[in-house]
Amino acid sequence: MKKKMTKKQKIRLSIIAGVVAIVLLVGVYVFSQNRTTNAEQTSDYQTTTLKKAEPLTFNGSVTASDTQDYSLDSTLGKISQVHVTDGQQVEAGTVLLSYESSEYQSQIDEQNNSMSKLNLALANAQENLAAAQAKQSKANQQLNDAVTNYNNTNENSSEEAAMQKEQYKGEITQYESALEAANDAVLQAQQMVESAQVDLQAGNQSIANIQAKATSTVTSTTSGIAHVDEKGKTDPTVPVVQVVSSDVAIEAKASEYDYQRLQKDQRVTVKPVTSDEEIEGTITKVDQLPEAAAAAAPTQGASTTTVSVANYDFTVRPDKPIQYGYNVQITLPLDEVRLPSNSIVEEDGKQFVYAVKDGKAKKTEVQTEERGSVLIVTSGLKEKDQIVSNPDDKLKDGQELAVN
Repeated sequence: MKKKMTKKQKIRLSIIAGVVAIVLLVGVYVFSQNRTTNAEQTSDYQTTTLKKAEPLTFNGSVTASDTQDYSLDSTLGKISQVHVTDGQQVEAGTVLLSYESSEYQSQIDEQNNSMSKLNLALANAQENLAAAQAKQSKANQQLNDAVTNYNNTNENSSEEAAMQKEQYKGEITQYESALEAANDAVLQAQQMVESAQVDLQAGNQSIANIQAKATSTVTSTTSGIAHVDEKGKTDPTVPVVQVVSSDVAIEAKASEYDYQRLQKDQRVTVKPVTSDEEIEGTITKVDQLPEAAAAAAPTQGASTTTVSVANYDFTVRPDKPIQYGYNVQITLPLDEVRLPSNSIVEEDGKQFVYAVKDGKAKKTEVQTEERGSVLIVTSGLKEKDQIVSNPDDKLKDGQELAVN
């Protein structure tokens, strides 16, 4: 049978139990504080080594830098001749096509009939002029002879000589009148010839003008290789001759996500899909206006609403020739260092990151630029720098890091 505790013993035991409870509570608190402090000192942070962004790649195809199509132009008539052969090298100014217009041919025939009459009128005028000039010459000779005879006759030598001189004087008067009439006839005949010549010249010019419309030629505006398709002589939808320049260019497209990174004169690398050869090239043109927007498929888990994506054409000129028609891959290196968006700490309108230096966090001010959906370092950091990618408000400048 157990012995009952006295009241004094019970009080003593209660005091001891209280003291033990207090000691335990203090111990738990201290342990908890130490554990928290240790946890703070050994908090794990993720680090990232900065590197340049991966280059952009685009698909492109090799085309002629310039292509000119020469199709049937019914306003010029019918194609009468193709002056080049398929595959022929042509220069700018080479005659490619000749046209004939039946509409103007009838006008040429009518004009030719008129020209026959004009030629006959000119011939008649020239004959009349020749006859008038012959009469003029005869009258002039007769006048000269009469004057000579008159001057050589001495009327004082005899009565007969005096009568002869009077006769020569009368002949002079007669021949002067005849010569004056002959001169007038020659002048009129010359005017008729000149008029006929003017009419004939105008007729020739009219024929030339009509012939220029009835028969015309088309010349090449560029140099290159001619490709001929006889079907085009009757089908205006098919080029009769296509002149393809010997120089090639590469046509490609960039989406609106990459458009801001394209600039004229940028250097790129071109690789034909059929080989491992890499060819340097230069961006020569970037269109400012997009082509018709294409619908982008929604991402998994997103709504079924499609989003239009704008695409922009750009052109690359390779440093060496590539086979026309080849498909190629274009690589554009990006000289930019990107930051994880959650690595930025903002204070007083400034941006900071925690760089990792000798195992410690070093608070570093940076300047950045948003390009599309990425954040680009413009100053403060460089490639191969190491930063804390997941800083929190407990991380302090100079704090030693236990990083993963």
